[in-house]
Amino acid sequence: MNKEIIMKRNRLPFILLILLGWLLSIGFLGADVNILMMPSKLPKKLPTVKLENRDYVALEEVSKLFHTAARAEYSEYNDQRVSLWLNGQQFIFLLNSPFYSFGEDVFNMSFPFVQDRDDHYIPSHFFLTNLPQHFPASIKLVDGVLQLPTPKDKGVLRIVLDPGHGGHDPGAVGKNKVREKDINLSVSLLLRNMLQKELGVEILMTRSDDTFVSLAGRTKFAMDKKADIFVSIHTNSSTSSSARGIETYYLATRSTTDSRAVEALENGVVELYEGAEARKKYDALDFILSDMSQTEFLEFSNTMATLVQRNMVSGLQGRDRGVKQANFYVLRGAFMPAILVEMGFISNLEEEALLANPQYQERIARTIFEGLKRFKHNYDRVRKIG
Repeated sequence: MNKEIIMKRNRLPFILLILLGWLLSIGFLGADVNILMMPSKLPKKLPTVKLENRDYVALEEVSKLFHTAARAEYSEYNDQRVSLWLNGQQFIFLLNSPFYSFGEDVFNMSFPFVQDRDDHYIPSHFFLTNLPQHFPASIKLVDGVLQLPTPKDKGVLRIVLDPGHGGHDPGAVGKNKVREKDINLSVSLLLRNMLQKELGVEILMTRSDDTFVSLAGRTKFAMDKKADIFVSIHTNSSTSSSARGIETYYLATRSTTDSRAVEALENGVVELYEGAEARKKYDALDFILSDMSQTEFLEFSNTMATLVQRNMVSGLQGRDRGVKQANFYVLRGAFMPAILVEMGFISNLEEEALLANPQYQERIARTIFEGLKRFKHNYDRVRKIG
């Protein structure tokens, strides 16, 4: 082998060592905080950076590892404060100050909480020294390794998609024999793939083939699976062939004049395919609507419906029929943010043709996905802060 090549190869490790030392000297690298998530003893690291020759941890990295969120705000004195929730408790840091508040007291972490460009940084000293002092029973520093309970991820982890109708219930049928149940399933399958691939959440479906599922069974499925979000996918129908457009619903405790026609259409399948006795059972569930454990989700359902509706109208260039409330049986008993999407009117010849088009179905799924993605981002922050 050529001697010159051998010499170059021998010098390579030495050059890498020099480069590593140079990076350390200029402050690009720091000593990571080693963490052991208990009780599984799962090793993790909080990466650090050197700022003013001290080890700091980016707030973004803290949020990822601890499944939490931070909120920045300005006080009456115009100084910036950042609230961070760790181990179920709130810490408030003051920008460019080593002091922070926890409970009713103020503590010193030796080095200041700082901002570099758009990012905030906490001294690694806080995690190695201060944090174990606040939670001596659950967080310990053992041989330089921080041992703490595995944080619970309170973000959206599981979404249930509900393709409306199915089996012996075809839903609405267009003049060209396009069946609602087929459109609903096709769009839901496309949406499932997008959510799984791009958001990394678990997606469950009330039906993934041409199967009949009762309306009560759909929300029961979501509840049994401990879903975080429920989305029911439908196409609309009207006695007027000129009716067209997109609308998104969330649960209402009372019917409005505007929603009664769609409500009757979607709820009417109960008597047709589940029997008159089933209708009585659904009507007997009205007491649920006054339950605080459900009504607390109505505001979030409204937000989700608004984001989905906005993205669908914009992406599909369809007529905006708005976000509405209706007393849908399929949304009753869903103790989570829940919406029902009406993708267009299968009773309208032009929209029937669009709904049956695979490329258009892909666009529908993409616009619903974008709305759900934005909602998840906002909802995650609320859940992780609370």
